[in-house]
Amino acid sequence: MNRWKTRLISSVAMTCLMLPLAASAAPAAAAPAVADTTQKNTAADQEIKVLKDVAQARPTEKTPWVRMTQIKYDAGSYGDALAYASEVLQRDPVDKYARGVVALSSLKLSIKALNDLSAQSDLNGTVLTDAQSQTKLLRESLGETVVDPAAVAEAKPKVYHPIRKKAVRAAKAATPADAGGDAKPFGALQ
Repeated sequence: MNRWKTRLISSVAMTCLMLPLAASAAPAAAAPAVADTTQKNTAADQEIKVLKDVAQARPTEKTPWVRMTQIKYDAGSYGDALAYASEVLQRDPVDKYARGVVALSSLKLSIKALNDLSAQSDLNGTVLTDAQSQTKLLRESLGETVVDPAAVAEAKPKVYHPIRKKAVRAAKAATPADAGGDAKPFGALQ
């Protein structure tokens, strides 16, 4: 049984090493962008299959789950990335990468769902209220509090500008006074 596991792990490792070589040696198709995307998806799917076999052979190891998380997150499959990151956290509850993927994938999925609801004009009532309160909590946790602009304008203290006041005094002193003693700033133009 021990030999079987060793052979399985070594064959999986060899397959993982051979996948990039096989993908790079594949012939180019007529539409390179589509072919590249298809090749990447196929290679990623094959890598996921191999990593699942490794994870099954070594159930306490988090490394295959971390790699599957990376593949799915980079591909934009946030639901799968979230599920794989949860598997990582079962094996290592303090893994920072997995915690980050859980937070960001959840956020991206929530934003997509809210945008879909908003596009259908179904974002109202308690859903809207809850979305607004969750947004406020998120901003506060990121240190970005939203402040009412009217409250900011009222609370804004008057700022003393000594340079401006000196310039005004200098301008008044430089203007000639008319016969009545009042300064005429445009007197020279008349």
